[in-house]
Amino acid sequence: MGILSDSASKLRASAADSAFELRVLHEAGVLAPVRPDKALKIGTTFLRWGASPATGVATAAIHHPHQIAVIDERGALSFEHLHRRSNALAHSFAAMGIGYGDGVGIMCRNHRGFIEATLAAAKLGASALYLNTMFAGPQLVEVTRREGPKALVYDSEFAGLLEGVDDSVVRIAGWVDEGEDSGAQHSLEQLIAAGSEADLSRAS
Repeated sequence: MGILSDSASKLRASAADSAFELRVLHEAGVLAPVRPDKALKIGTTFLRWGASPATGVATAAIHHPHQIAVIDERGALSFEHLHRRSNALAHSFAAMGIGYGDGVGIMCRNHRGFIEATLAAAKLGASALYLNTMFAGPQLVEVTRREGPKALVYDSEFAGLLEGVDDSVVRIAGWVDEGEDSGAQHSLEQLIAAGSEADLSRAS
């Protein structure tokens, strides 16, 4: 009886979670009347990622592929372009050994790299660890030691704060200002260029 009761409880909890996710997506306008082919794509996306940032950008790419999603100093990205770029980054993250439940530290200003790193992590079921851009070096070291991210995405202006961060944490430059050395092993642009734009399988 205990096993049956526990299973029933988990089923109820799962149903409640699904109902909440559907309500959130409906209120956000994600679940709106659409053509059957688009509805199928949206349903598949929801099953793959649930109510997450990954589902949000993928659904927006289906509904409004050419609408502008991000504008920064490098120009504009449509929802479709952002979706495909974050797919490519997620594939490159996966090739580096980042997967479900792993942490990805993000210490970036307000630009496409911040969003792309967040989406790529979500598409892998990894956790985005947002690091305060006001951190001093010792604070950054303490948080990375405690949280144990596999990779750290950061802007070149913060490179000097990483001196005490463990060498096992992969350094990835999210944005490099002219004339600055990021000290990173990779850049987001390199990883995006190297990755496949194909949709990922369900994170688990």
